[in-house]
Amino acid sequence: MALFEPGKMYSNDDIPTKLSANDWTLYDKITYGGLGYGAFTLPSNFFIIIITCIFPPLGQLINILGNTISDIPPYFTLESLKLLIDYKNVKIIMYSFLLTSLFYIPGLVYVLGNIVDSDDIKK
Repeated sequence: MALFEPGKMYSNDDIPTKLSANDWTLYDKITYGGLGYGAFTLPSNFFIIIITCIFPPLGQLINILGNTISDIPPYFTLESLKLLIDYKNVKIIMYSFLLTSLFYIPGLVYVLGNIVDSDDIKK
């Protein structure tokens, strides 16, 4: 059941009122506009997953470094460099490079599994 009758003219003032009241279904928003109104959120690891799909070892590096990268120069601190040369992390990075070189999919699965595991540990 659509909230608008076909053929009836609606003013632009009606759209924000209906959207803010959450009277529209997803179909109404796509058909009559208004899909961009309201809050739109992305998961916190969305960009890490996108980077991982492009090149899995880079996604693994970003996952390991986490919040140690700063937004002001120098971007890499001594703490982040120590984190990178840790034996466990070097082993994980080497596995991701090796598995990615074996037809890409094994490396992608391995790194995505590590991202999920690190998210579970953080929670």
